[in-house]
Amino acid sequence: MDEDAELKLLERKKLEAMRRRLKETTPVKEKSDREVVEGMLYDRGDEVLDAAYSFYPEESQRIVKELAGMMRDGRLTSPVGGGELLSVFRQLGLRFSLKTSIKVQDRGKLVELSEKLSRREEG
Repeated sequence: MDEDAELKLLERKKLEAMRRRLKETTPVKEKSDREVVEGMLYDRGDEVLDAAYSFYPEESQRIVKELAGMMRDGRLTSPVGGGELLSVFRQLGLRFSLKTSIKVQDRGKLVELSEKLSRREEG
């Protein structure tokens, strides 16, 4: 082996050892309660959670903490949909509204239903 190849090999070994030590010493960051819950949401669940926080920040934090605890303990293992989450908030007396819209396909594009109806009335 020539000297350059030996040097590169030694350098590569040292870099790999440094990477391993860095991984070992870097503390694993624990996910926040909100991150745990957001990871289990689907079907507009994130929108429901954001709306809940904007209307009821303190109450939402307590609910999210409880849900995250249930998820970590394995008592809640299935994903939570937006409708289910909204139902939880409503059952606890926290009422808020979400922006909803109905879209239909018109000439190959999705448009608001109100827009399509207004075009029909004009034409």
